[in-house]
Amino acid sequence: MQSRGFVNWGGKMQEDRGLITINRSGGFSIEEAREILPVVRRITQEYSVKVEALIARLESMDPNSTGAVNELENQVNEWIKSWHIKIKKLGAKPKGLWLVDFDAGDGYYCWKYPEKELNYWHAYDDGYTGRKPIEEVTRQRAPLHRHQQGHHTFENAPTKF
Repeated sequence: MQSRGFVNWGGKMQEDRGLITINRSGGFSIEEAREILPVVRRITQEYSVKVEALIARLESMDPNSTGAVNELENQVNEWIKSWHIKIKKLGAKPKGLWLVDFDAGDGYYCWKYPEKELNYWHAYDDGYTGRKPIEEVTRQRAPLHRHQQGHHTFENAPTKF
């Protein structure tokens, strides 16, 4: 029998059954964001495939078939809205088509489908074009202040990285 533990997810103790908490609120540490990314990626891939199929059908349709075109356009919009809702329930912020931000408390960890990993961060006001590699941001914001007895000590280092 598999043992079950408890995890602190979103400030609440949850029984860990391999399930993801929905309707999560609050910020993410980099570890939490990377932990939930496979779920976000799977959901995004599923919706991306559905939307791309509908768009391919739209592009092959006679533009004069306004009723059918409108129906497919509405389906595309409904799939995108549904994706937005699912991403929000996971506590992340959909920022564009297949673009997801995770609130880091001082900016966002930023992911865009089909990226395999969560490797970028940007300030709240910078947006997608201001993305920087997380490692670069960590180096800039957490300079080494002391070296004691072979241990690196960071002062004022962000707790989110």
